Amino acid sequence: MNRMGRIYDAVRPNLRVQGILGRFLATGSTEPKAEVIDITTADEKPVYSSTDDPQFQERLARKRDKSRLNPQHRNILMGLRPFDTPMSWHHHKVKYKRRILGRYGLKASDEPAGFAWPTQDEIDDAKEYERVTFPLSLQERWKQLEEKKQERAEMIKARDDEIHAKMMKMEEWTKQLKAKIAKKEEELQAARKHKQRLVEELRRHFGFKISPHDERFKEMLQKKEKEEKKKKKEAKKQTRMEKLGMIPKEAESEGQEEVTDSRKSAE
Repeated sequence: MNRMGRIYDAVRPNLRVQGILGRFLATGSTEPKAEVIDITTADEKPVYSSTDDPQFQERLARKRDKSRLNPQHRNILMGLRPFDTPMSWHHHKVKYKRRILGRYGLKASDEPAGFAWPTQDEIDDAKEYERVTFPLSLQERWKQLEEKKQERAEMIKARDDEIHAKMMKMEEWTKQLKAKIAKKEEELQAARKHKQRLVEELRRHFGFKISPHDERFKEMLQKKEKEEKKKKKEAKKQTRMEKLGMIPKEAESEGQEEVTDSRKSAE
C-alpha cells in the first residue's frame, strides 16, 4: 500500500496539468465563427407579442375570473345582458326583449328599437282601460279630490269644536257626577239605617236576640218591608192627589194624621 501511494503522488501533478490543457483546447475549438447576415432577405412584417391575441386575452380573462359565478350571473354583475343567444322560449317574446332593451340599452338588443313601441291594438286596449278605469278627466278628478279634502277639513274642525265644548263643560259634569255619587251614598246609608231599624224592631218584637238567618226573622222582615212599601206608596198617592186638588180639606187633614201616626208607630 505504501508503494502504490508513492506512485500516485508522483503521477498526480502530471494528471492535473493534462486536465487543464484539455479544457483550454476544448473551449478554444468550440468558439462560434462570425456569420454574414443578408439584411435584404429579412422579413419586414413585425412580430407582436402574444398578449395582443384575442384568444389569449380570452383565456387570460377566464383564468383571472375567481368568482365561480355562472356566465349569465357574471354578465349581470358587469352590466351586460345575461345571454348572448336565446336560451329559452320566453327569450323570443317581445316583453322579454323590451325588458332587456330598457335595462342594458341598444347594444344589448339584436332587434331595432322600433319593436319596443306598442302596436295599434295595444294602444286601443290601453285607451279602453283608461276610459273604464278613470272615467273622469284630470281636472274633474282634481276637483273631486279638493272637495273631499275640504269636507275632511270641515269634519275635523267640527270634531275639534265639539271636543272643545265638552271640555268647557267638564267642570260642570264633574260636579254633577260628584253630587250623584254623594246622593247614591246617602241613599245607601239611609237604606242601611232603615234595615238596622227594622232588625231592632223585630228583635224587640220577639223579646230576645234572634239571628238574622233564622226563618222566623226572615219572614217577619219581609212582612215589615212590605208594610213599609205599602205606606210609602199610599203617601205618594196622597201627595199626588193633593197636587191635583182631588181630596177635600177634611180628608186631607185626616190623611195627614194617619200618615203622622204611621210614622210615629214606625219610629
